[in-house]
Amino acid sequence: MLRRLLEGLDQLLGPSRWSLLLKEEPSGELVFVVARSEVDQVLVGRRLQPGEGVAGWVAVRGQTLLLPDVAADPRFSRRMDEETHFATRSIVAVPLRAGDQVIGVIEIVNALGEREFTPEDVEILEVFANFAAVAISNARVHGALVEANRNDPLTGLRNSTYFLAAVDQAVRQGEPFALVFFDMDHFKPLVDEHGHVCGSAALVEVGRLMLGMLQEGEVGCHFGGDEFTLLLPGADAERAARRAQELSALIQTHTFLATEGICARLEASFGWAAYPEDGAVATDLLHLADARMYAAKRQRARSR
Repeated sequence: MLRRLLEGLDQLLGPSRWSLLLKEEPSGELVFVVARSEVDQVLVGRRLQPGEGVAGWVAVRGQTLLLPDVAADPRFSRRMDEETHFATRSIVAVPLRAGDQVIGVIEIVNALGEREFTPEDVEILEVFANFAAVAISNARVHGALVEANRNDPLTGLRNSTYFLAAVDQAVRQGEPFALVFFDMDHFKPLVDEHGHVCGSAALVEVGRLMLGMLQEGEVGCHFGGDEFTLLLPGADAERAARRAQELSALIQTHTFLATEGICARLEASFGWAAYPEDGAVATDLLHLADARMYAAKRQRARSR
């Protein structure tokens, strides 16, 4: 949508190059995210330090800048020109605002032909910047809502809805993966003795342990109650067992509710299933991992 919006600049203002940069927090760096043409795509992903160049100046001060001759202005930085083999002569840069915050910058460079950028061009670019800022803000709000709907509010892990969809997607892709199910052993006595608030706090700590051990691509989920799951892309049953052992050791050696003065020790029972050797249907894999988890729990109870 931003690209379609900005392509209107070609017809109205005729720049030889335009680009949109967004500010990253907390660093304050500006990142090129949209550029005019395939030739200019070399800019995308490149970064400007806070305050660097014309765009950096505009982002820091929140002020529009028109430079008819960049060579005469010390605010211009030639680093991007040197890295992309381009020669900037003139530039207009306008801040993108969301409320009272500058979230990025739009630049147009070198008017085509012999024409120079004018104050009227600046006004038009500021209108485009307003539309672009609204679009970006709406997209960010939508993205934040989508992300919130994927997460469990207690632990920060993914929720069961997201996890089940991820398992279905993994089956459709047809690549090997494994599931790990576990729940906390003797968790109810902890809740009975210390209350649900402390029980919830203990689950939060389990979530933190999981988040700290997740590797790239793995999905950790608070499935419900004191049950948790892992999705391990590319893993077989042997790797699932190793990951379960690693997490089990983390839980067994962790002191829960230390800040509350309780200092509890907890354990968990684990089960797993691997695709495709244990099944080719998501529900079958989920039921098998769950069944193996409860079998492990019964075995643990008999061995005490």
